[in-house]
Amino acid sequence: MKKKRKPSKIEISEVTIAEPSVESDPAPVDWVWYICCAGIVALASFLRFFALGIKPFHHDEGVNGHFLMRLFRDGFYQYDPANYHGPTLYYISLAFTKLFGLETLPVRWSVAVWGVLIVVLALFLRRYIGRIGSLFAALFLALSPGMVYISRYFIHEMFFVFLGLALVVAVAYFTEKRKPGPFAIFWTALILLVCFFPSTLNLSTAIAGDNATVFWVVSILIFAVEAALVFFILKMLLGWNDGRPVYLLLASACVSLMFATKETAFITLGTMLIACVCVWLWPRIYGKAKDMGEEFQSSELSFSNFKEAIGTGSDRILLLVGAAAIFIYISIIFFSSFFTYAEGVGKAFEAYAIWTSTGSKDHTQNGFWAYLKWGMEIEGPIMILSLIGTVIAFFLPRSRFAMFTGLWAFGLFAAYSIIPYKTPWLAISFLLPMCIVAGFAINELVARKEQAAKAIGVILAVAASVVLAYQTYELNFVRYDDESMPYVYAHTKREFLDMMREIDRYAEKSGKGNNATIQIVSPDYWPMVWYTKDYPAAYFHAKIVPADNAEMIVSKTPAQDAEVVRRYASNYQLVGIYGLRPGVDLMLLVRKDLADR
Repeated sequence: MKKKRKPSKIEISEVTIAEPSVESDPAPVDWVWYICCAGIVALASFLRFFALGIKPFHHDEGVNGHFLMRLFRDGFYQYDPANYHGPTLYYISLAFTKLFGLETLPVRWSVAVWGVLIVVLALFLRRYIGRIGSLFAALFLALSPGMVYISRYFIHEMFFVFLGLALVVAVAYFTEKRKPGPFAIFWTALILLVCFFPSTLNLSTAIAGDNATVFWVVSILIFAVEAALVFFILKMLLGWNDGRPVYLLLASACVSLMFATKETAFITLGTMLIACVCVWLWPRIYGKAKDMGEEFQSSELSFSNFKEAIGTGSDRILLLVGAAAIFIYISIIFFSSFFTYAEGVGKAFEAYAIWTSTGSKDHTQNGFWAYLKWGMEIEGPIMILSLIGTVIAFFLPRSRFAMFTGLWAFGLFAAYSIIPYKTPWLAISFLLPMCIVAGFAINELVARKEQAAKAIGVILAVAASVVLAYQTYELNFVRYDDESMPYVYAHTKREFLDMMREIDRYAEKSGKGNNATIQIVSPDYWPMVWYTKDYPAAYFHAKIVPADNAEMIVSKTPAQDAEVVRRYASNYQLVGIYGLRPGVDLMLLVRKDLADR
């Protein structure tokens, strides 16, 4: 009789990999899970879009809005590394404002949508962090006070962190040799259309000249041709190795867009690479990780499988060349302002010298422990659960992905704690992976056989959700301009909007409407530039100037009080004093013939 051969580790791994395969063992549709997914996405959408205009623009939002206004009205944008990060934000917002108007809500929609899509992407991690884990990762992302708060801000961060998660998902799916689904196909088509957009714009302009009607007719025709071309490119890609290369090309696009969004991309990407190396080293350091290899839920996520997915010979060369071409082309498109500003490509490299200088200064004077203090104050449940999840991932090694995510989270946390430059919105870069590994922690506790562990998991899940929901409500809908709250950093006071309403009222009362003259003599005025965008006679002097019979004057109090009284008191009446931001108050004066009696 032949001796029964003991299965090798490789064979065990192969059996483990085959079990969750949809093709080999189709499972019934998990309607409960999908209903929960829909509920979480609906909650995330509500928290990000509801009452989006109650919070006035921050100083930085006002500056971003100024760049957007120039792009919207004049078609002019030139990347300057000294000015508030990369160009992607403005072009994404341009699409929204062209469709819905140059107003506060459409501009903020262009950011809030990425906050919702982050929650959606987290649900695609079910295979790596479990059925319950993916739901709670998405729920924590939906409820996180910081993720909601920054989703309601017109700044670069939310699109940036979306790209980070999209990169991770794309690489994971590519490594597992998955066929692209409808979402992957949609995003590939969109990126290809963006790549073709410059030719549409340039050809249409060259043919139509100043004739707007001809421009739109030609643009539609060229777009139709390019859409057909995109269709054939997609068909070719989907026929190449079952379409699996699509994920690597998407990953390359994500990396390129990350660099075109924020200079801190190298910190995120560097942390991810270090995390991958650490996950590879861990079984060689911790002996039990080798023995428990068959229990990995994400056993296909390995360097050998990634290398195998790239292919060999001409396939590998074509794939790597294609990925490099997409990275370079997308970078050039955005930094060159769609081939209208060649100098922008060179300036993309200058940004890192400027960022190095900026990064050596602490803007908040909170020191090394700033992010820990802010996090425990308002994101405590996520930080604690993410630590538990990371410990579980390493010492009960069931998920390489959870190991990677824990290192991604705490690696970025350490990096941003070490760097002196600190602003609250940087925290969401590590808060995102913390939410994911926190979801994994709940999954593992609830999945344990011990009833006590299950009970602890349920209690922690419910308590975390309740605390986060309350903190989100408090921060985003009640104390959104309270400087004592984490994430509120030099934010514009709500009474600033009262002043703008008064300006609108007196402008109508003058009979001139938006043609009323407003002299802004205060040296501090952002984001007022955005709110006076429809007033062509709003002049920002930043110093005392002659009134020139202007309908209204805005000055800074008390710094300019003496000069204001001397120059304007005879012809102007005080309407009120309004907070701009902590330590800065504005005074609105109206010409006496318009003043309320």
